[in-house]
Amino acid sequence: MGGWQQAGVGTAMRAWAAALVLACLVPWPVNAQVPGVNNVRFRNYSVAQGLPQATVIAIAQDRAGFLWLGTQAGAARFDGYEFLGFRHHRQDPGSLSNNFVTALAADPRGGMWIGTEVGGLDYHDPATGRFTHYRAGRGKPGTLASDTVAALAMDPRGRLWIATLGATLQWIERGGTVIHTAAFGARTALGNVHALLPLADGNILIGTGSGLWWANRQGTEIRPWGIAGSKPLDVYALAAGAGGDVWVGTNADGLYRFAPDGGLKHHFLHAAHAPSSLPGDQIRALAFDRAGRLWVASNTAGLALLDPATLRFQQFTHNAADPQSVAANRLWSLAVTRDGLLVAGSWANGFSLHDPRGEILTQISSIPGDPRTLPGPSAGSVYGDADGSLWIGMLQGGGLLQFDLNRGIRKRYLHDPADPSSLAGDSVLFVTRTADGSLWVAVLGAGLDRMRADGKGFEHLRHDPNDPASLGSNLLRYVYMDRNGTLWVGTKVAGLDERCAACTGFVHHRPGNGPDTLDDILAIDVGHVLETRDGAIWVATHSNGLYRRASGAKRFTNIRATAGNGLSSNSISTLYQDRRGNLWVGTIGGGLDRLEGADPRHHFTSIDSSNGLASDAIGEILEDARGYIWVSTLKGISRIDPATLQVRNFGATDSASELGYWIDAGTNLADGRLAFGGLNGVTIINPAKVAPLPATRPAITALVLRGQRYGLHARLPNGIRWRDRSLELAHTQNDFGAEFSSLDYASPGLTQYAYRLDGYDHAWINTPATRRVAYYTNLAPGTYRLRVRARHDGGPWSATDAGISFKRLPAPWASPLAYTAYAAAFLLLALIFAWRVALNLQRRRRSQAALLQSEGRLKLALWGSGSEMWDLDLTDGSLHRENRLPNIAASDEATDQTLEGYRPFLHPDDLAPFMAALHAHLSGQADSFEASYRTLDRQHQWVWLLTRGRVVQRDDGGRALRMSGTSSDITALKAAEASLRRLNETLETRVEQRTHELRSANSELRTLLAQLTRAQHQLVESEKLASLGSLVAGVAHEINTPLGIGVTAASYLHDEATRLARAVAEGDPPVAQLRSFSARVSEGADLILRNLRRADQLVKSFKQVAVDQTGGDAHRVAIAHCIQDVLTTLQPSLRRGKHTVSLECPEDLMFRTSPGALSQVITNLVINSIVHGFDTGQPGHIAIVVTRSGQGAQLDYRDDGRGMAADVRTRIFEPFFTTRRGQGGSGLGMHIVYTLVVQVLHGTIELDSAPGAGVDFRIRFPALDDDAAAPA
Repeated sequence: MGGWQQAGVGTAMRAWAAALVLACLVPWPVNAQVPGVNNVRFRNYSVAQGLPQATVIAIAQDRAGFLWLGTQAGAARFDGYEFLGFRHHRQDPGSLSNNFVTALAADPRGGMWIGTEVGGLDYHDPATGRFTHYRAGRGKPGTLASDTVAALAMDPRGRLWIATLGATLQWIERGGTVIHTAAFGARTALGNVHALLPLADGNILIGTGSGLWWANRQGTEIRPWGIAGSKPLDVYALAAGAGGDVWVGTNADGLYRFAPDGGLKHHFLHAAHAPSSLPGDQIRALAFDRAGRLWVASNTAGLALLDPATLRFQQFTHNAADPQSVAANRLWSLAVTRDGLLVAGSWANGFSLHDPRGEILTQISSIPGDPRTLPGPSAGSVYGDADGSLWIGMLQGGGLLQFDLNRGIRKRYLHDPADPSSLAGDSVLFVTRTADGSLWVAVLGAGLDRMRADGKGFEHLRHDPNDPASLGSNLLRYVYMDRNGTLWVGTKVAGLDERCAACTGFVHHRPGNGPDTLDDILAIDVGHVLETRDGAIWVATHSNGLYRRASGAKRFTNIRATAGNGLSSNSISTLYQDRRGNLWVGTIGGGLDRLEGADPRHHFTSIDSSNGLASDAIGEILEDARGYIWVSTLKGISRIDPATLQVRNFGATDSASELGYWIDAGTNLADGRLAFGGLNGVTIINPAKVAPLPATRPAITALVLRGQRYGLHARLPNGIRWRDRSLELAHTQNDFGAEFSSLDYASPGLTQYAYRLDGYDHAWINTPATRRVAYYTNLAPGTYRLRVRARHDGGPWSATDAGISFKRLPAPWASPLAYTAYAAAFLLLALIFAWRVALNLQRRRRSQAALLQSEGRLKLALWGSGSEMWDLDLTDGSLHRENRLPNIAASDEATDQTLEGYRPFLHPDDLAPFMAALHAHLSGQADSFEASYRTLDRQHQWVWLLTRGRVVQRDDGGRALRMSGTSSDITALKAAEASLRRLNETLETRVEQRTHELRSANSELRTLLAQLTRAQHQLVESEKLASLGSLVAGVAHEINTPLGIGVTAASYLHDEATRLARAVAEGDPPVAQLRSFSARVSEGADLILRNLRRADQLVKSFKQVAVDQTGGDAHRVAIAHCIQDVLTTLQPSLRRGKHTVSLECPEDLMFRTSPGALSQVITNLVINSIVHGFDTGQPGHIAIVVTRSGQGAQLDYRDDGRGMAADVRTRIFEPFFTTRRGQGGSGLGMHIVYTLVVQVLHGTIELDSAPGAGVDFRIRFPALDDDAAAPA
């Protein structure tokens, strides 16, 4: 049976039953014998895309979904977009142990086991990104038998089986780290292992260069298995098939199929005479896909696929001219991803990915140099005939083809200049078969051809300039026949042509009024024509929207694009009415529009690229058997669910043409498939085989920190670290980013992503597959989680999100402790603020109350004065009045309460002065407005008003906006003025009479004023003299005592002298008497001398004080002596009241000043304290302290008397102010002190006093220069 040997066919058929069921659920490669027809395509990756090296020896997929590839230059992890390489680094003990990778096995915990050529076994931990190494221990238990790992296999129970050059079988239990060695020990055959296959019962098959071996799970038994002849098999590949069958690929002996018990069932070999036999006998890898189909990787013949129904092979080889062919003909490894994709690793050109789901699309394309394929790449039109064949109109000179999917090109029609019945040209724009069975062909620039009934030639319809009923143009776009047999032809430059079933000529619908022309279509570029079920004819134009002619109507009506729910574009490409009666309109640039039923309002629903459509330029619209709408576009094919309007796209990764499709190049095939013609041939899609999109599983693949990309387990910059599976960022690190992938290897370019940073974003942010990164800057301190979701184009979002959490620490000054301190401070400030607010509220309430009282008083004042208040808005002239004058006519009769409304009520003679005064104030020429004028009262009599006002608000430009003021009735005042004028007329004579009297009176007043002025000066001088008199009285009293004693002593001496004289006269006096007289004379003289000296001192002090007080000249004065002299003269007054004085003054304090003024000041202050400060009978104390102050002095005068009240203190220096009016006080004492200090001493005096606290005078006076010496 052509290339394979049968063994137990009946058993084989039963074993394949399950596989056949699965095969019916998925597409199957089309007949590979038809060149250029293919539905198996590959996407290839190699060094140019980032693979470390072109030899892919091993393939595995980890639990997260990453695809691992083992090469001779290290391992690579692929996320669908980028490769992450793992290599050996001598300085990094956690790196890969050796770059030559021989085997891969995914661990159920999520890690990856990697066997190397000379570095033993490595385990990659996804949590740390580091490798754990297992090396040979030279027979040491628990170590590898050899550092050269030949094969790895993970069984369903999580046990890792290991084969090395150590010629024995080893394993590591699930989750363990200990290497166990089979008890049966070393076997020579096990030193050349190529493949391991764990069995469902836990045992294992071992493929070696010396045959196939079976070993039990306990490692206690081993034996040969699957004997196929006398020569041991050189096994390179093993795979478990349906029913437990074992498929064995050999180095040079083809493919074997064994029953579970080891019995041979089939042996497949290459047969040169049998195209469907095994393509090559050197097999390197085997893999079953989800449909149970067996893929075979050959060392020389590319990739083969075994049909489980026919047991025939279909071969897929590398074609350098076809980028979608398999990567190479020398293949080494195979794997099937969890999404069902086939991965084929080559020896020298990277690896290939094939998505079996893409087999629903079959591509009919051109193969250069192969006449059995399409003659060119561009299929401008396609029509599916009832017999299953395709009519394909080729552009670029390809002619018309009749194509059979199972046999290829049946017939090709070209133009033959020698045959008038041949096709009119070689470039076909449109082909269709009408209801009457005619096949119509629109030829580029050559009119319309109809194939003869016998298929042997064409009838030609062309434009004839001399025949108005001929075709309007030879440049055609579309041909259509309605239910009445009317032929409609859309032209590129001549509008729409119509020919009824019984007619021989055409009627033209286009602009103009020529013969056989209707101007009901105002467009010359007409495309698709469609008759809907209601009998209406719809016409698509490329520049003027839609035209519609209702059933029975004579003319077309135009429907153009409008905003809202109108047409989305006036450039219409194609039309289609679905089974529900909805009209679908394809546009060029506006996407797809849908008109539901016979909507008379022509309200359209638009679907465009913003809704997920592949492109907004639509080529063709078709409907499949389930009611889905399919459209071809400039960027692939889209399917729309009419119930939900959900879009699913099929692009280049799904084998659709990425170059796009032609307008109106589509057809439904008899078997339910759809065909679209495009720039890269014809695409046929089987809608019934479209499987639901698989779930996406997004994953975080890298970090972006400080603008640099880091692997998840790379060494991170300072200030960034992992803590409890979450990143912790220092306060100096305020940016964060991450890259992500969906780990979708079928169509990664069409995957859509969305990300959201919890704690920052309020909504998901969509991003295309070309920008799979989320990056944030200027993040505030806090806890965040970045979440990522993904979906296939047109599918739902992933059920689970990928995520990574991180925390940005606050700066020390923004830490919780700092914020606690801030909160406490804020609370304190808030309390203070609340207190201030409460205080302000109290003040405001008091202010408001005061304002209300003020307003009340103002109203009462206005009422009492009879005035009114007005407020004028200068922007609109409106006038608001309070306390209106009751007798003014304008208050009731003015039409508007405005300035203009009051104008008619003003006296004509007063209007101009009123406006002039107003203008002067508004323009800034006058500070205020004031005008007196006449206005009408309620009896329409003229009354006088006085109006005053001021601008209270101006804008930024200085323009007046608001003015306020008052108005008063001055009629009585004006009447008084009139009376005064009349009186003045009679007063002139009386004035003359009184003038003389006034002059006399003025003369007397001047005399009296002079006398009063002299009296005032005399009073001041008298006050001074009174002060001096007081001193004189005191001094006189003081001098009287020593003088009295002196007089008494002198009298006594006179008596003694008289007595002595009598004694002398009587004779010699006795000596004793003389001695007694001498003693008494000496004593009396001494007493007289002492008292006279005391009187002399008093006289001198008085004289000096008198000189100082009466003299106004300034001279250098010893301040202490000057003050002491004054105090000496005041001692009698002080002792009389038992008062004391203390003086503190530097003895060397001397400068130029007026001693008379200083003495008068001291005298008045002391007398003031004695008279006014101290209570009668109560002794008091006066303290005078003099200190230096710059070039002058400061004199502090204090007493401990009764003090002064505030009202007395504030008026103490006023002239004639006294608290003892009528008790002898003139009220000039302290005024004289103030005058002398300020005007004579050029100093200052301050007073501080309170009741019961005495007084404190502070006098500062400078040294005087010559100019200031004279009295002021």
